[in-house]
Amino acid sequence: MDDDPAPDSEQTYRLPRTATPSRYDLTLEPSLDAGTFLGDVDVEIDVHEALTEIVLNAKELDVLEGGLQDAAGRTIEIEKTVADVEAERVSLHLSEPVEPGAWTLHLAFRGTLNDRLVGFYRSRYTDDDGAERVVASTHFEATDARMCFPCWDEPDLKAVFGVTLVVDDGLTALANAPEVERMPLGDGRVKVRFADTMKMSTYLVCVVVGPLEVTEPRDARGVPVRVASQPGRGHLTAYANEVAVFALNWFGDYYGIPYPEQKLDQAGISDFAQGAMENTGLVTYRETLLLVDPEHATYAERLDVAETIAHELAHMWFGDLVTMRWWNGIWLNEAFATFMSFLCVDAMEPDWRVFDGFQRARANAFEIDALESTRPIEYPVHSPDDASGMFDALTYTKGGAVLRMLEQWLGRDRFRDGIRRYLRTHAYANTETHDLWDALGEETGEPVRRIMDAWIFQRGYPAITVHRDGAQLRFSQERFVPSLPDDPTTWPVPLIVRQVSAAGERVDRLLVEAEGAVLPVAADDAVVIANAGSAGFVRVFYDDDLLARLTERVSVDLTPPERQALVDDTWAAVVAGDASATTFIDLVAGFSAETDLSVWQAIASGLSWCDRFLDGAPRERFRDFVRTLVRPQLERLGWDRQAGEAERDRELRGDLVRVLGILGDDPETQAQARESEAESRASGEVEPAVAAASVDVVASVGGDEDYERFRERERTAPTPQEKERYLFALARFRDPDLFRRTLEATLTDDIKPQDAPFVLASAQVNRDRGPEAWRFVRDNWDALLGRIAPSNVIALAAGARTLTDPASVADIQAFFAEHDIPQNHLMLQQALERQRVFAAVRVRVAPQLVDRFG
Repeated sequence: MDDDPAPDSEQTYRLPRTATPSRYDLTLEPSLDAGTFLGDVDVEIDVHEALTEIVLNAKELDVLEGGLQDAAGRTIEIEKTVADVEAERVSLHLSEPVEPGAWTLHLAFRGTLNDRLVGFYRSRYTDDDGAERVVASTHFEATDARMCFPCWDEPDLKAVFGVTLVVDDGLTALANAPEVERMPLGDGRVKVRFADTMKMSTYLVCVVVGPLEVTEPRDARGVPVRVASQPGRGHLTAYANEVAVFALNWFGDYYGIPYPEQKLDQAGISDFAQGAMENTGLVTYRETLLLVDPEHATYAERLDVAETIAHELAHMWFGDLVTMRWWNGIWLNEAFATFMSFLCVDAMEPDWRVFDGFQRARANAFEIDALESTRPIEYPVHSPDDASGMFDALTYTKGGAVLRMLEQWLGRDRFRDGIRRYLRTHAYANTETHDLWDALGEETGEPVRRIMDAWIFQRGYPAITVHRDGAQLRFSQERFVPSLPDDPTTWPVPLIVRQVSAAGERVDRLLVEAEGAVLPVAADDAVVIANAGSAGFVRVFYDDDLLARLTERVSVDLTPPERQALVDDTWAAVVAGDASATTFIDLVAGFSAETDLSVWQAIASGLSWCDRFLDGAPRERFRDFVRTLVRPQLERLGWDRQAGEAERDRELRGDLVRVLGILGDDPETQAQARESEAESRASGEVEPAVAAASVDVVASVGGDEDYERFRERERTAPTPQEKERYLFALARFRDPDLFRRTLEATLTDDIKPQDAPFVLASAQVNRDRGPEAWRFVRDNWDALLGRIAPSNVIALAAGARTLTDPASVADIQAFFAEHDIPQNHLMLQQALERQRVFAAVRVRVAPQLVDRFG
């Protein structure tokens, strides 16, 4: 028998446990001009058995020298180092055997500050004088600390880190812990030493070095909170500090544990692959998710900043203090931080109704999880590529949604008390998923582990069918996966059921098992809402009588989340082939008096798909339908902010402008949007949501002069949010020459590598020019791979689901059969299946829509 592990087995990538670290003393000397760094590290290790080699992680590093020393000063030399490039490891062959006990491993090494936005890398910005400035920053999650220093780069091998940076005098130097000593070296450099960190995983280590300015600290119950940014952007930092102070205090109260580090710095990095990273005590961000002018940002833009900050700070406890044992459990970190961030922002801004917005984000997870190629929230992870593939909508959004479902079903206080028990029990340690369920179950007495194991380890989600049987309501379930109608998977489904009648309201907490469940009918005239508050991660379908009563009373008895769910579930039935497009059109036609932002976003999503399936005269009549449906609500709101107006109404105004101006192709709206866009650039006094929407509307009908103006504004915009508005609007232009210029700019410094894949994804969504964007991606695949961060390559396939014409489907499916994205293999398969699903929807639905609008 061959005892060697399979190439993709866990053993191929996991380090031996013959020696494990407890402390790193790490010194880094980055040269920003040369793009290189030197380093040395002393690692206190425990040797658990006699050995002649030590194996640890290193990637793209040259290990120059090293040795091993015991407490008595005895030194054992390293005879040679052997690199395993595939496994990202280095083996240190020792000159003599090492006995078990405490030792210190010393290694000197060097590396390159890369341009791929991973490991220890270079970020660039242009200062006010037009000069390029360089910042060195780290991004290690999941498995890239090994690109910065040799280490045991696995999450359960926690250690204390003492970091020292040798940098040019005058540069800002930041690390996880506070600075404790600064020593001039007499050669124009300084040696900056930082305090020890708490015990933590390697992927949370962070350093930032460069020409940055740092705000004066704000106090969060004794914890200093600061923001680091490019010089001259200090006026955009106040909101981030405000949110951070609130979040640290709120989480400390919620978790019942004080913030576990000594300070909190938040750094805006001008080149950043992800949205943000929860490095302990030094969180790094894309600038657009940290630096903001609240007066000129939309509700959605401010929510993005607040939710991102809260997400990262939730991790300080859930992820950093208590960490998953291995990367299969990354969902536990990310899903929990996603859910907790919305809880925190909801406490900070209750009028924002942030969980209504979370429900909109959940629609994407629903769509993915209805595929054959979906995956369980938690599944086996072996390689670094497997770990990278975990960072997707199922981890963040579905994971957060099932936690929300559980919290609503258990009750907020009982859920919180279970979380406190979990954190107290496992502080500074590592856990498996079941540890959380056990803590919640012990605290509440509910069968949490049995319920949640089904949701975490099974693919997909259920459709709940409700029908009335005399004086009873019967609930049944089956997996909602249209391509596999006989799938036998079932779940214990936590539901909150609401019945509204003339006599009042009845609310029941229900667990729908495989065999179904039964409730008494509250009253003959009761309106039944089987997923009250839309808290459950389920689709709901009713018998004809219950549905008729529900739709008749939709504006009276259903809350906005429940109305949103009704629209989403109806569109999902269209996609699945269980309802006609006419059913959806007839449903939303009754929503002309709707006033809720999220409900309108659900309506607009379905209508946008319908628009893609129509051409010629039927499309013109469809546009007239859209105008008739939407115009009354925009007229109600007007184009200007009203005194005392809710944030969500301000955002709705902008969304309605987009729908009327783009989907409805309304000339009057387009003309007014052009005036608003010009006024916004001139004075900045236009309502932010209208300003942002007007940029999109003008781009959709824009010409040469508009394009040149947009490119200039993108370069000179006063805030990151406005810069992003104009950048992504370039993908909306329909003129083929202008569109081509945007595509070509993604291969140059005109569009940063951090933004290029997402601009190309947006370009593929362009209804008129999307296939051209895909061909550009196909023809420039290798050049794009060499330019963008590996974690962002999957964005190049993200627009495929909208390209449903037969030629595009055939081309894209064939191309990716030969060009895998190994770090996101499963996400790629899902993107391709989504394209096939919507290509089939097009064939089925287009004739229905032509009949309706022909």
